[in-house]
Amino acid sequence: MKNIKYLIGIFLILTAFTFTSCENEPIDPAININTCDEPSSLQASDFVNNSIVNLTWSPGGNETSWTIEYGVQGFALGTGTTIVSPTNSATIAGLNSGNSYSFYVKSNCSAEESSQWVGPVTVQAVVNPNCGNPTNLTASRNATQNTTVNVAWAAGGTETSWEIQYGTTGFPLGNGITVASTTLTKEITDIATTGGYDFYVRAKCTATEFSSWVGPINVAAVNNTGGTVAGTYRLTAFNTSVPTDLNNDGTASVNQMNETACMNDMFLTLNANNTFVSDSKGTDIDFQVDAATGETVETITCFTDPDLSGTWTLSGNILSLTYTDPETGDVMTDSFNVVGNTLVYTINDGAVVGTEVTTGAPVYLTCDISLIYTKQ
Repeated sequence: MKNIKYLIGIFLILTAFTFTSCENEPIDPAININTCDEPSSLQASDFVNNSIVNLTWSPGGNETSWTIEYGVQGFALGTGTTIVSPTNSATIAGLNSGNSYSFYVKSNCSAEESSQWVGPVTVQAVVNPNCGNPTNLTASRNATQNTTVNVAWAAGGTETSWEIQYGTTGFPLGNGITVASTTLTKEITDIATTGGYDFYVRAKCTATEFSSWVGPINVAAVNNTGGTVAGTYRLTAFNTSVPTDLNNDGTASVNQMNETACMNDMFLTLNANNTFVSDSKGTDIDFQVDAATGETVETITCFTDPDLSGTWTLSGNILSLTYTDPETGDVMTDSFNVVGNTLVYTINDGAVVGTEVTTGAPVYLTCDISLIYTKQ
C-alpha cells in the first residue's frame, strides 16, 4: 500500500508540472527571434576597368531588399560604406584596384527586421605595374554568320597573351566562359541569336600577373522574326575575296559595286505572304571579232536576266528562297543569312569577271562571293 501511495504521489507531481505551461507568461523582450533568412552564395568579380566590382548572391527567402557594406580589407563592420539594392546583384564603382576590398551583404525583410551579415568576400588588389589594361575593345556579330562574334582590342603594353570572358547579358564576371588568345582578335562561335551577350578582355602578362578586366561590350540579339524580315531590300555590296579593277583606274576593290554600275538598283522583295521577287543582273565578258584585224576583242559588259520569283521561308536566321531556274527548269533553293536588317548570300569558289593584272584584259576569276542586301 505504501508503494501505491508513493506512485500516486509521483503521478500527481508530474501532472502538476504537465499542466503548468508558459502560454500565459510574457515573452522576454531580450529574446530576439529573427525570421529574416540570410542570403547565400555571395560572390564578387575581379576588378573591372580598374574601379568596379560586381556582386551577386542568392536570396534567403522573403526579403525585399539587401544591404551591402564594403571597405578596404580589414575594415570593421559598421564603419564601411553601405548601399541598398532592390535586386540580388550590385555594381560597386569608384574603387581603387590598388587596394583589396571586403564585401558583406544582409537581407532586409521589413523596416525593422534584417538578417545577419554574410561575408566577407574579398577582392584582392591588382598588382600589375607592368601589365596595362587592353584598350579599344570591340565585339560584333560576323557579317555572314551571326552566331559568330568577332572580338578585337589593342594591347595595353608589351603583353602577348589575353583572356576573353563572355556570357549572356548581365552575367556575373567570373561565371562566364573564358577563352585564351595570343592575337589581338578572337572569333567566338556558337553564340545564340535569341539573346544578347557581354564580352570582357584582360591582358595576361605572366602566369600569375593579369591586368584588370576591360568591358563589358554588349552584342545584341538578332531581331529577325517573320513579321520583320518581309520588305524590300537593295543590293549594297557584291564582295569578292579577290579584289578586281573592272574600271581599269588602277585601284582594285573587293566590292564590285565600286567598279561597275552593272549591279546598281538590284532588288529583292519578300512579300508578307511568303512569296518573293528579285531581279538578276551582273557582268560578263563579250567576245567580238574585229573585222579589220580578225582578232577577238574582249570587253566587259552588263547583263540583265529575267526576274526570279518563288517562295521564302525563315528558320531561325536562315532565309531560304525556292524558285524554278528559268534556263534549266530545275527547282533551286538559295539560303541567306539574316543579320540585323541585311541579308547575306555567300558563294564559295564562284566565278566572277575580273581583269588581268598586267594588261587589264577581262578574265574570269574563281573566288568566294558575298552578296549583301540591305532593307529599305
